[in-house]
Amino acid sequence: MKTLTLGLALTLMASAAPAQQILSTASPIPDGAETRFCYYEGMAYSEDAFVLMVGDNTVTSTVSTVQERLLRCYRESDGVLRWRPQSTFQVSK
Repeated sequence: MKTLTLGLALTLMASAAPAQQILSTASPIPDGAETRFCYYEGMAYSEDAFVLMVGDNTVTSTVSTVQERLLRCYRESDGVLRWRPQSTFQVSK
């Protein structure tokens, strides 16, 4: 009985390995998606969409600035969508 159970367990493990390998190598982004969307932090944005990136930019221990960058999803001449900076702001704290 132990041999049958062990054999069944090994067979199930062996058949699951190829399926798991296929899933781990599959891309969540379909082919040609870069011509339809811009991606930022796991989200897809359409053409002419805007995102605002905000980050601390420490200059010294006593002076720091907050940098804000506005990006626009723009279609290049080759048809691919890419983020293009629209403006950058720096505010001292």
